[in-house]
Amino acid sequence: MTFDAFQFATDLPGVRTDPLASMTPTPAVLRPSWIALNVSRASVAKARRFAADVIADHVTDPGHADDIVLVVSELVTNARRAAAEVRRWEPHDLPLRLGILATDRHVHLYVTDPDPRPFSANPAPANGWGLGIVDTYAAARWITYTQIDKTVHALIPAPGVTVTTAELESARRE
Repeated sequence: MTFDAFQFATDLPGVRTDPLASMTPTPAVLRPSWIALNVSRASVAKARRFAADVIADHVTDPGHADDIVLVVSELVTNARRAAAEVRRWEPHDLPLRLGILATDRHVHLYVTDPDPRPFSANPAPANGWGLGIVDTYAAARWITYTQIDKTVHALIPAPGVTVTTAELESARRE
């Protein structure tokens, strides 16, 4: 027996059928990419590099990519400060998490720190622009709390995209 040409099991003599041809495509399941970070200054640079890598396939405008990386920098810096207020961390501890879900319509950033206390934004930050940077670029920002941590979310739309109510509700459920 030789196999000179590929044949589907359902092929009839003279008729080629593809069993997958009748299947309707299903949308891909989108999952965020995550990285765990320690509470060092170097973790902010690591988070920026990670973000640039994750969004590379979805964000083609270099200026928009820079904006997203800037927001990541601000969120991770704030998370570092919050973690440092909870306790002293060893270099091998990884209490911070950065998640990124990139689509062609928006990028959803998640930054988790181990401080479950209610978030209080500093209206006049001593260094930088604080959450004003995040709010400049994000269509929405919100915080979720558990007993052991909090997660700050930011949804940044692609240029020219208006995030719909349904997209925002879906992001808040993720």
